[in-house]
Amino acid sequence: MGKFFSILCIVTFFVSACSVSDDNDSRELAPFPELTCVAVLPVMVPVADSSSLTEERKKTLLEGAAYLNSVMAAEFGDGTEYKLLTEDQLDAILDDPWGGRAMQMKIIGDATRCGAVLETSLTRYRQRVGTAMSAETPASAAFSMELINAQNGVVLWTSSFDETQKALFEDIFSFEKAQKRGFKWLTVEELSGDGLKSRLQEIPLFKEEKN
Repeated sequence: MGKFFSILCIVTFFVSACSVSDDNDSRELAPFPELTCVAVLPVMVPVADSSSLTEERKKTLLEGAAYLNSVMAAEFGDGTEYKLLTEDQLDAILDDPWGGRAMQMKIIGDATRCGAVLETSLTRYRQRVGTAMSAETPASAAFSMELINAQNGVVLWTSSFDETQKALFEDIFSFEKAQKRGFKWLTVEELSGDGLKSRLQEIPLFKEEKN
């Protein structure tokens, strides 16, 4: 059945949801200090332009942030190398909201005894409209990540994810990724979760931990 479905998708790729297109830019920007652990902040949603967001979009972004937090918790596990902070814990640590970003990173580092802070910002989280075989509107998600030196605020590593699923005929060169994902229209959870996991694997420390 699996081989039959793959062949069917190839034959009907002009109308099938068999591919995705994404923007991946992961880079190391500065030498890494010796680190004992990384403080992982809860996923943030935009607040600077919150007045332009509809209530429905705010709700969707918050749901997306909660989902990505659960993905990170599952990926990082209960190890001591990555310390996941909740919103309440972060609020308790940053009791002075007027400090600059560099100062906030130092406060978080001192409180957690971690040399780096991982920050993730979710800017788009749109659910698929339709089914796995036929979608009127594809899933779409975008987020950025930064690993920051807690002592001086220098960005050590950065990555971005910006992806909206496309039919294979719109991006025929991503057949391998489409095949891996089962030649189907993904939900936004599947799309963003897969993207987050792939970005986490690119963090130099995470790669060392996995190897």
